[in-house]
Parts: sequence; structure tokens; C-alpha cells
Amino acid sequence: MNTIIKTPRARWCVVGFLAWATLCGNALAKPKKELRPIRIAVYELDVLKGVEIDSGALTDQINTMFSAMPKVTIVNREQIEKIAKEHQISLTGLVDTASAVRLGKILSAQHIVVGRASRIGHTDYLVLKIVDVETTVQKTVSAKASVEDGFSAVLERLGSSLEEHVQDLQRGVADPDDEALAKVRQAAKPLAGKTVALDISEEHVNRPLRDPAARMAAAKRLEMLGIKVLVPKDPRPGWKEALMKTGKYSDQKVDYLLEGEGVSAYAAQIQDLISCRARVELRLIAVPGRTITVSDKGVAAGVDLVEFLAAKAALEDAAVDAVDAVILGLAARDDVPKSPRRK
Repeated sequence: MNTIIKTPRARWCVVGFLAWATLCGNALAKPKKELRPIRIAVYELDVLKGVEIDSGALTDQINTMFSAMPKVTIVNREQIEKIAKEHQISLTGLVDTASAVRLGKILSAQHIVVGRASRIGHTDYLVLKIVDVETTVQKTVSAKASVEDGFSAVLERLGSSLEEHVQDLQRGVADPDDEALAKVRQAAKPLAGKTVALDISEEHVNRPLRDPAARMAAAKRLEMLGIKVLVPKDPRPGWKEALMKTGKYSDQKVDYLLEGEGVSAYAAQIQDLISCRARVELRLIAVPGRTITVSDKGVAAGVDLVEFLAAKAALEDAAVDAVDAVILGLAARDDVPKSPRRK
């Protein structure tokens, strides 16, 4: 039953209450941070067969959307192609994160954008990944629309979500994990400058992996925390045994061996997107020596249009979580030397 406010006094009471509530809300609301200028490089987007739009045209449209946003500078496509050619970085198909970040740094971009358009059944999809060049943290923005509505409908639905994500980046909006990351940084300070030899085996159940996702993510995390990382290339048989005996890899002094395993597997299909879960277990050994100083694990899930990309994302996140857990576990031990062991 609807209540009708008949008297002027009652109406003014309601108006006054609403005005008071609005003023209180405005007073309590936190002022938004000013948008800072950012530079973005959009790599040519991957368009799968069946989608009725050209790869170049789609990339141009995404560039146009970014260009219309305040304080956003776009790296020229010709410049991206030129620099990529000079440094022999392939931009065809799906660009791996390491190559994309490397090119982004050369282009002096704070963020890079990679993505893929696809058609599944009667629905068109567009998934963009905005990658921070310094931290390699990824933000995923996606949209979908019926094939009957045309691909322009996908772009229209992407617009507001994309701008919101970019403005969060410009304001430096704190991520919910920032406080936890600050704790990890603090815990890693005694390890600054030390060298960790890294060896992580990984597999995706019933599917081959194209690159060592967990190992790369763990290495980047350690480097971000100020720890030197040694990833043996074409190691000789028995290298870990020799490392634990001598504390050296070839002639290089090593403080710790971080070894472990990562495994990922298909989990589910959610609205035409593939979900995978991953688990990474790590063991930290002070060398020379064989005793496991600390061990821990990380688990995570990844979602993408393609299974191997979902598995890769899950392994990367699980590896980062495992590294953080090991660092925090090491810091919690009272028997671990806090000063460098080198002489």
C-alpha cells in the first residue's frame, strides 16, 4: 500500500530529511584522488576465426577508446611495431607476458594491453588484459554480446567497465592485497641482495604447458622483493646435489635453493569461459646444506577463453602466493640468521 503525504508540513519534513541525509553522505564520502597521467601501449589484438571484425580495426577502436579518456597517452601502433621488430619480439597471436612487459619497458609505457576476440556459439567475446609493466599484475576486462547485435555491441558494453578500470589505475586505488604485500616486503628485507637458485617443475593435467608459468612468476616476485634470482639454463645432471654440497652453482655463490612443484587442472566451464585451478608447493633450503628451512604452498584459480591460458594464470597466481608464504615463514623463524652469510 502506497503512503501519500498530504500536508505541506509533512512534505517539507521529508524533503528536509533527504537533504540532511545527502549532506551527511557527502561529508562522509572520501574525496576521489586526482587522475594521474599514464602511458598505455595496446598490442595488436588476437581475433579468432568467425568474429566479424579485422584485428587491426579492433585494435584501432580500442586505442580510440583509451585516447578519449582523460590524461591517457597511447603509444603509436607504428612505433610499437617498429620497436618490436628491432628487438625481435613477435606480436602475432597471443603475446606471452614476459615479452609483452619487456617491450612495454622499452616503449616507456606504464601499462600494456593484450587481448583476444572470439565467438562461441551465438555470442561474441572480447577479453582484455591490462598489465602493469613494473609489477606484471594483470587486470582483466571483458564483455560479450549476441552475434545478432554485432561486435559493436561488445565494444559498447566494454566501454564503461574499461574506463572504470583505467581510472582506478590512474588514482592508484589500493588493491585489497596491498597490506599483505607490504608485510611480505618487510619480511623480505633481510634477504635483500641474497641469491636464490630457483627450480620449479610444473604440469597441467592431460595438457602440455607452453612455458614455465610458475617458475617465471616466482622469479619475478622474488626480484620485485629485492632478491637475486638464479634460474639455471640447460643445467647439468646433479647440479642440485652439487649446489647443496658447495653452496655454489658453477662459480656463483648461492644462499638458498627454492625448489618445488606446480600442477594445474581443468576445473569447470563458466558461461563459456574455462576455469582452471593450480597448486604450487615450494621448499626453501639454505645452502650449503640439505635441511628444509621452510616450506609452504599457494593455490589459485584462473579463468580465460582458452584452457592453457586459464591454467597459466592459475599457476602464476599460485606461485606468487607460495613465494609470499615462504618469505613470511622464513621471517617468522627465530633460528634464521638475519644478516648476510657471505664473507
